[in-house]
Amino acid sequence: MAEPGLSFAGLLRQLRVEARLTQEELAEAAGLSPRSVSDLERGVNRSARKDTALLLADALGLAGPAQELFVAAARGKGPVVEALAAVRSAGLAERIGNLPLRVSSFIGRERELEQAAAALGQARLVTLTGPGGIGKTRLAVAVGEQLRDRFAAGVVFVPLAAVADPALVLADVARAVGAGLGGAGSPLQALAEWLGEDRWLLILDNLEQVVSAAGELGELLARCRGVTILATSRAVLGLAAEREYPVPPLPVPADADAASADELASSPAVALFVDRARAVRPGFALSEGNAAAVAEICRRLEGLPLAIELAAARTRLLDPAALLARLAASLDALGSGAVDLPERQRTLRATVEWSVGLLGDGERSLLETMAVFTGGWTIGAAAQVAALDEDRALELLEALARHSLVQLDPSSGSRCAMLETVRAFVAERLAARSDAAEVQRRHAEYYRDLAGQADRPLRGAGQGEWLERLEAEAGNLAAAVTWYLANDRVPLPHLFRILFLFWFLRDRQAEACPWVDQLLPAADSLDSQAQAELASTAAVMANEVGDDAAELAARRRLESLLAEIQDPLLHAVCLLAMAWASPITGDFDGALREVSASLEELRGQDEPFFTAQAAYTAAIMETALGRPDAALQHLREGRELADRYGYTWLSALSRVQLGTLAVGQGRLDQARELLDEALEVSLANRSTRGVTMCLAVFAQLAFAEGDPERAALLAGAAEGLRRRAGLRTWPALRQGETELAAQIRQALGDDQHGQAFTAGFALSQQEAVATIRDRPGDHTQPS
Repeated sequence: MAEPGLSFAGLLRQLRVEARLTQEELAEAAGLSPRSVSDLERGVNRSARKDTALLLADALGLAGPAQELFVAAARGKGPVVEALAAVRSAGLAERIGNLPLRVSSFIGRERELEQAAAALGQARLVTLTGPGGIGKTRLAVAVGEQLRDRFAAGVVFVPLAAVADPALVLADVARAVGAGLGGAGSPLQALAEWLGEDRWLLILDNLEQVVSAAGELGELLARCRGVTILATSRAVLGLAAEREYPVPPLPVPADADAASADELASSPAVALFVDRARAVRPGFALSEGNAAAVAEICRRLEGLPLAIELAAARTRLLDPAALLARLAASLDALGSGAVDLPERQRTLRATVEWSVGLLGDGERSLLETMAVFTGGWTIGAAAQVAALDEDRALELLEALARHSLVQLDPSSGSRCAMLETVRAFVAERLAARSDAAEVQRRHAEYYRDLAGQADRPLRGAGQGEWLERLEAEAGNLAAAVTWYLANDRVPLPHLFRILFLFWFLRDRQAEACPWVDQLLPAADSLDSQAQAELASTAAVMANEVGDDAAELAARRRLESLLAEIQDPLLHAVCLLAMAWASPITGDFDGALREVSASLEELRGQDEPFFTAQAAYTAAIMETALGRPDAALQHLREGRELADRYGYTWLSALSRVQLGTLAVGQGRLDQARELLDEALEVSLANRSTRGVTMCLAVFAQLAFAEGDPERAALLAGAAEGLRRRAGLRTWPALRQGETELAAQIRQALGDDQHGQAFTAGFALSQQEAVATIRDRPGDHTQPS
């Protein structure tokens, strides 16, 4: 919440964070230097000129009254608090959201749209229910579009069809809203910390297969009073706060024979058919000659939107009368489907089967093969898994797209997907094929090869691009790992060694740790290189989740294997993993020897990421041993590599450690500047761990400034955020935090220290960040 004394510098920082922009990104967008933006946010330049403010306003997407208020505030001629409110409602609310692009018209749902929107005004959890293909998702997106202005913090769409484990639902939601998971702790707490009491609309799509996550969703609503959830599911969630809205089928004509073409055209089901038919046959029009057949098609399909769209796609080749004849014959032959399915779902199943039955052999075979993918696929992946050349795969996929059975992903021109209803049906057909096992094997091999391609870029200059690519393929990578666990475990240690950087940098430890744990019992059956790869991954993952016993066990295995490791990079990484574990037992000298050896090996291998990481680790060990000059030398090396290659996470942590050294040497202004920069990067990257490390060193800074009560508050905030996110202080940093706590307690006394620490422990991330920024000099209006 904005305070009455908020300065323009504070306003700009707050808006940039809410817009998910780093200082560098905002500066580039505005055509300014990063230093100028940094100066404005630190209050150095207190006389932002009108043209500079206009550039910043444009970069933040502001226009109209919001822009005018922003510029006035920048020039010291207008109230900052009013500017913040106007900007949030008029500008940034549209930035924070990811509603899917509407690729076709929204027809026949005006009444449902009004009712569903009204339901959200009466309940904070509304579930749109109905069978697959009824149009729940499309209605939910339309509601989100209509209510966007009501939710100032954002409207966020979270697709959950590919999530099979209820325990991962909140992690996906957290990633969608930009909340840093910070490790393998509680996604619920990370999400609650991020959302706070701001007004959000979360659209959770396809919850039926993970309905047992409902309890955590209820807890989220209880903690975050500004959050509203609009869910789509084939079944209700069963929460007391839930309001169900069953999505009905589209109304169909009651008596097609007695109605004129104009009267039939007013039917929502008929209007949808005509609209989708025109998409594949531009000259299509409803006439007295075909209107009755179209109406009968819609009636036989019981107004199910997906069924109508699939049928309308056939008008490319068939007129409505011929289409009706084939539809009627096919449905009669298929019967009513499984007796335990809802009536309309039986009809939809029959409709999908009928539509698939009209495909050519090559099209049908490829469609069935595509069911092996989770979360979509690329053309190249389709070709390899289907054992086709890319030109043929592209030709067949285009044909399937014309049949409305495959869609192009609007967010990526080279990526395809299919509706879950269609996928579920063709997956059954794939399972019945004699080559199903071979298709699954080719799928797993493709994604193992993809990970192999990512290996070098993840450690070099292409890290950001490949992290995005692997994120898009996370579901397929998980399926590949699962296949190898069940069929061929030999390649997994190397695959884990590659993917651990992706898991670590994208907060996927909770997903990956169980896979590593499944493989560990069989470690003795592996060769020495595979054992070392597996043990190094296990050590890193245990370090992140704070499992000291598991990390020490992995360290002992690495120590016994070290002499047998021939791979130079693996040897250096194993030494680094051992160095991270050694401080658990207080052996900082040993840790420094191990990381120094690792760093020396890495410098000769052109491995910038691990070299930067080793340099950062060496700096921590040197600091713990009281050698600041040596630590500073290592930090400069690590920071230079991190900045050069765009390793934002390591760049932030290097600044944190530089800030620690600056505090220890009495350079408090420099320390604050470094920590401010690190905090901005950590917030922009949604890194809970980064924020907590900043808080811990801000506590040291406060103590050095002679404010032990503030130091206790910030130390408590750091520990509270860590605990709620399931994190622990890294072993190498625990000693320093313990010593600081003792000094603060001695200065304040037990009672006062306990009160301040407890107050800080209860702060949310947003409140803790606001506390950091609430410093003398931050509350004056710019002149």
